[in-house]
Amino acid sequence: MLFGRQPSPPSPSQGGSLKALASLLVALISGAAGAALAWHHPLWPGAVLAIFALWCLVVACRPGLWLLVVPACLPFLNFSPWTGWLVFEEFDILLLGTLAGGYARLAWLFYVDGIVPLKKLPRAFWVITVLLAASGLLALLRGFADAGGFSFDWFAGYTDPLNSLRVFKSLGFALLLIPLLQQELARAPVLAGQRLATGVVLGLTVVALAVVWERAAFPGLFDFSKHYRTVALFWEMHVGGAAIDAYLALTAPFVVWALVAARRPLPWAGAAALALVMAYACSTTFSRGVYFAVAGSLVLLGLLLRAQSSGFELRVFLIHAWRRHGLGSWRGRAGLLLALALAAEVLAVGGGSFMSQRLNSTDRDLTGRLAHWRHGVGLLEGPAQWWLGKGLGRLPANYAAHVPNGEFSGSIKWHEERGPGGRPHDFVTISGPATRPELGGLYALTQRVSAASSGPHWVRLDVRVTHEADLYLELCERHLLYDGRCEAAYVRVSPDATEWQTLTLPLQGPTLAAKAWNASRLRLFSLSVGNAGGAVDVDNVHLIGSRGKELLENGGFTQGMAHWFPAAQAYFLPWHLDNLFLEVLVERGWAGLLILAALLVYAVGRLTTGRGRLLPLSPYLAASLCGALLLGMVSSLMDVPRVAFLFFLMAIYAIQAMQDLE
Repeated sequence: MLFGRQPSPPSPSQGGSLKALASLLVALISGAAGAALAWHHPLWPGAVLAIFALWCLVVACRPGLWLLVVPACLPFLNFSPWTGWLVFEEFDILLLGTLAGGYARLAWLFYVDGIVPLKKLPRAFWVITVLLAASGLLALLRGFADAGGFSFDWFAGYTDPLNSLRVFKSLGFALLLIPLLQQELARAPVLAGQRLATGVVLGLTVVALAVVWERAAFPGLFDFSKHYRTVALFWEMHVGGAAIDAYLALTAPFVVWALVAARRPLPWAGAAALALVMAYACSTTFSRGVYFAVAGSLVLLGLLLRAQSSGFELRVFLIHAWRRHGLGSWRGRAGLLLALALAAEVLAVGGGSFMSQRLNSTDRDLTGRLAHWRHGVGLLEGPAQWWLGKGLGRLPANYAAHVPNGEFSGSIKWHEERGPGGRPHDFVTISGPATRPELGGLYALTQRVSAASSGPHWVRLDVRVTHEADLYLELCERHLLYDGRCEAAYVRVSPDATEWQTLTLPLQGPTLAAKAWNASRLRLFSLSVGNAGGAVDVDNVHLIGSRGKELLENGGFTQGMAHWFPAAQAYFLPWHLDNLFLEVLVERGWAGLLILAALLVYAVGRLTTGRGRLLPLSPYLAASLCGALLLGMVSSLMDVPRVAFLFFLMAIYAIQAMQDLE
């Protein structure tokens, strides 16, 4: 062969032109979608577009970095209270940039090299993935059909067709990331795992710090008697739900990873501090589901770590652990102190009157939850719905419409009509509950007020009604769900011959707290309707401070719902079914539930049996997924896109990462 004809390297046309074209197409679609979202950002379109373009470039040049950045940014890349977006969020822009940059790099590599090293995946995984994608797309289409057909609205809500897309996008993004994961796991599997785990720990750190600020600003760090449940930065909880619960259940095992991975006292001390704050965050959710899920996942993690190190032989494991980490070492002494601190922390929070009330009401709450589940499952009619579901995102609208006493506590709708001379006239209709007076005032149109003065405030606005309605106006110290001190006004609006009326109302109440250097309270202006069947058209809203300064943005609604955000209080029944499995059954049917179960059984099975359990991250991933499933027995997960995305990403990563070990 020395003088013979040598085989030429594969040309782009022979090896990878088709894959290059497919990758380029995904990159272009993702880039166009991300640029469109960035350009239509209600607050900072130019800046967001520039950051999006920069992130695309970073991912293309440093392809593995997204595994750290995406989970680290997940807890805070949502500014819905300021943007007014419900369907879209800044986290979507980050993921679209990841796809655009990652697939552009893949397209280039396929074109230049012809062949790109990708981790080979088992056939069973591809079968489950295809079925999962098909089931998700079918449920998406059924959701559009159930909502009366597809329609686009930048400020769509939970009853609109785009709510189906809101629920679907977590699965869609996770599936589209599979080739990028394949590349990273083929190129640097150990580094990929370290980046993912580190990103999760960084994200959990953000949540922990947010919890400390929230508790310090509102109920107090050590006040466990007030009826205040922590929400951190999960604004999806403006209609209740279990966003922070699910996130903590998913991420808690990775605190143990941080402790185990630390090789020096200082990094270990940082991980120990995070463990203490994480335990504080879990405790102050006052969620029995969180306690059960986190405790269960950590017990499972301990068993899996034992299995990984000593093959399930308890005696060998204990001897090994004592010799390595006994009280004679710094790690052993520090671990004992951390365990004692965690126990004392849990006992301190558990001794509060609010937690005692929560535990004492368990039996009563379970009875109500069982009735709630029966009503939700009762929405399914006929074989088609039982097998294929009502459609993604359609639970809230169907529950409110068809379950007795299951109505919404109110609604918000933006309108554009033609005024004199054909000029557009924008306004918002605020409605109260349809029939139940006790729900009046529990659903409001809100706006964050950053520059409120400490003195009295007054409001001027235009209103229009067809029937008498009670309108409540408040400026409160509020993070999301619970009010502190409030200045308020109330007015009963009657129909007027001129249709639109201009009202000027002083807000009365205790003086709002001054800004604190360590934990200033956020302020929220809200408008709500208090009577059943009442509805008020609102326009030209002005909140004036003591120095005559305008404190609101977009009071004329010319920018749609930008800066405005709907929020519920106390009553959240129609928005969540409070059970992962029944939630999937109602919206995706038995087919969707069985396919999801197949994915999770496959992932957890490979993580806990055979050689797959030897993967360094296997115990943590298995405990994380099982913690989410335990929480799913009493809470919904799929209606929180950010958390659902992390859930799917961990399951898919687990299957891909173990392939070389089996």
